[in-house]
Amino acid sequence: MAEHVLPQKYHLDRRAADLLHAGEGDDDDLEATPAVAEWLQVSSQWLEIGRSKGYGPPFIRLSASRVRYRRGDVRTWLRERTIVHQRGR
Repeated sequence: MAEHVLPQKYHLDRRAADLLHAGEGDDDDLEATPAVAEWLQVSSQWLEIGRSKGYGPPFIRLSASRVRYRRGDVRTWLRERTIVHQRGR
């Protein structure tokens, strides 16, 4: 039985819901690192480091030097990171 591990918190978590709606396009669109970095308002380097350390949105490695992100996978990743604030707690 796999143990569920909560994702680490990052600075973009507070903005995840807003960023989710900012990314326009079809869920099957493949986006390059710079486009996803602009969408998420992070650096390309943050995404590159995330790929090597195991955080960040899922990606597809097309070749040794070509990485793409499926827009739907990035949206799912953002949904998982969305923080819902409850009042009175």
